[in-house]
Amino acid sequence: MGSFRTVLPLFLLVSTALASTPANAAKEARATVSLDADRDGLDDDLEQALLEQFVPVLQLSAGECDGSPAEFRPGLPQPQLLARNGTLYGQSFPRTSPTVSGRLIELHYYHLWTRDCGRGGHALDAEHVSVLVRDQSTTTAREEWKALFWYAAAHEDTVCDFSSAAKAKDLEAEDRGATVWVSRGKHASFLHRGACTWGCGSDVCEGSKSWRASRVVNIGEAAALLNGAGWIRSTRWPMLEKLGIDFTEELMVSLSKRKDPGVMTLHVPLRTPQAVLLAGDSTADALVASGSKTGGALAAAGGSTDTAVMKSADKAWGALGTAGVKTGNAATKSTKATGRALRATFRETGRFLGINRK
Repeated sequence: MGSFRTVLPLFLLVSTALASTPANAAKEARATVSLDADRDGLDDDLEQALLEQFVPVLQLSAGECDGSPAEFRPGLPQPQLLARNGTLYGQSFPRTSPTVSGRLIELHYYHLWTRDCGRGGHALDAEHVSVLVRDQSTTTAREEWKALFWYAAAHEDTVCDFSSAAKAKDLEAEDRGATVWVSRGKHASFLHRGACTWGCGSDVCEGSKSWRASRVVNIGEAAALLNGAGWIRSTRWPMLEKLGIDFTEELMVSLSKRKDPGVMTLHVPLRTPQAVLLAGDSTADALVASGSKTGGALAAAGGSTDTAVMKSADKAWGALGTAGVKTGNAATKSTKATGRALRATFRETGRFLGINRK
């Protein structure tokens, strides 16, 4: 027993000495270095923590034709469905602003679908919501992140764009995800349920039920994609171009100065094609049903066609007026002017509706 008591302290002494060698100290230091696989200057663990903290609560409409947001098989160059299991894909990158102080990070949440099965449907659909968060910590080393602004993309970069943004405090979503309404079949995102029908008259958010993501997968940056997300680069959908910033300096300034609470629509007043489509779902349905022949019919529209369209437009503009939208003299334009407007905007509108004019 005496010899054991002598050897044990000696062993502990040697072990302590080895642990404190420069080589071991360097190894321990390397183990604590943050990992930044997508090379954007942010620790990957921080990115994942923020993506999970602010994940939005989606309101999915009853009867959604594509079920749930899809997970795609990793490691492939083209998007291939793995499961409709409610996966969201996230992105996180640092931001700076001369007008909004503090350490800023922009987070994106992509709800991806195997098909758009609304009016003018097509295979694959990429939609998203984003949030700008700021580190609120000042006197402590512990980071404390709060959301400043939220953004919801609705038919982004199309003639029917009705994307919107709001202050996080107005949505009661400063320390958690905002509630977002997703239109049935079209999957456009709205920060207010009442805005759902304004895209081009084709969005429906009825019978919505709260839905939470099963998980959030970080896709990294365009130049350094993570988790086998190479399918993002596929030309079969405009997913890659959606990786850019949503909160421009202009938008941040507008939201910061905004005194009225609530959601701010980013594309008003309504442009002519939107007004035409909002004139009534029956009008838009007729456009789709008539297919390629519609192009010629609209181009040669006579007085009777223009009159019918104007009757629907009168009702639409009346509704717009109650919403506070300035209508000017649009509803009193002659049928001939309406025909010209239809012909001038048909090509752009047709792209949204899926009509190819021949």
